[in-house]
Amino acid sequence: MWDFAGRDTAIDLGSATVRMHVRDRGVVCREPSVLARSRETGRILALGLPAREMAGRNPDVTIVRPIREGVPTETEEAEYLMRHLVRRHHKRHHTARPRMVITVPSGMTSVHYRALQFSAYQAGARHLTLVPTPIAAAIGMGMTSSKRPEIAVIADIGADITDVGVIAFGGLVTAHTAHVGGSAMDRAIVALVRREHRVALSPSAAEVAKLEVGAVPPLDRRPVREIVVTGRDLATGMPRGIVLTTLDVGRAIAGPVARIVDAICTGLTGCSSEISGELLHVGITLTGGCARLPGLERLIREQTGLEARPSDDPGDAAVLGAGEVLRSAGSQEPSARISSPRPSVLTTVPEY
Repeated sequence: MWDFAGRDTAIDLGSATVRMHVRDRGVVCREPSVLARSRETGRILALGLPAREMAGRNPDVTIVRPIREGVPTETEEAEYLMRHLVRRHHKRHHTARPRMVITVPSGMTSVHYRALQFSAYQAGARHLTLVPTPIAAAIGMGMTSSKRPEIAVIADIGADITDVGVIAFGGLVTAHTAHVGGSAMDRAIVALVRREHRVALSPSAAEVAKLEVGAVPPLDRRPVREIVVTGRDLATGMPRGIVLTTLDVGRAIAGPVARIVDAICTGLTGCSSEISGELLHVGITLTGGCARLPGLERLIREQTGLEARPSDDPGDAAVLGAGEVLRSAGSQEPSARISSPRPSVLTTVPEY
């Protein structure tokens, strides 16, 4: 059977959302990185949004999250997720074997490196390049060049991890990965509602509350907003709605937010004195799903002394940068049939 080359594909494997960029088509996919598996047969029933909608509604379904902390923890399921997304968005080319660029945490271990390598090639990649998320995000925002000395500081705040990188001359000067992100905030909201209201709240309801009324205290002039969330009363077992305000959510997420800010401070301490002096003029650019949390940039400024600002498109910055890496690779293509090559790891920005 012939293997079709397929269009160059960039993937941002997030713990909560997987994004895919296909050459000449842009970002074609923003799917929850979850699978729905049948308890009885073990078959995969759905992936992405349809799978998430089955959570807690079908007793025969168990939800599998193959991506944890930005890396595959369930190798076969991660392969299934990538393979089906590649096939879906390459249309008729079901045997497509595209060149792939995948974003990875800057602190990825060798074990996770091999797991991702195996999953990507089994999913159909004929050539694989791994790009640290801070570099990918900086490329996606046009902040780096291999020939210029400009410095960029990226703090990517995802669902499970916060990845901080300082980039100069197109390479990582220092990086730090902390295991805290938006999911920790959701769990904190669930814990507060359980403790203070005796109501069991689902993580998805906690995420909605965080996105709708969440803010980092103090609120200053921001209005106090309210949202009604529904959970299960622990005493009666019946559904019960409660009102959460911005102050409630702020109290709940204060701990995870403090750990995120500590991670950013730790990521900056590895810089040399020459670079540290220039950071005051550069500031910190926030990417990832939690970059737009109101009040976060103010807290970072207070703790670090550096200006912090969310990027224009924080969710897609990394996958757009990974797509730019593929575009800049030129027309030189490896053989269409490669069984198990070693992927390249991009640690510097390619020339444009």
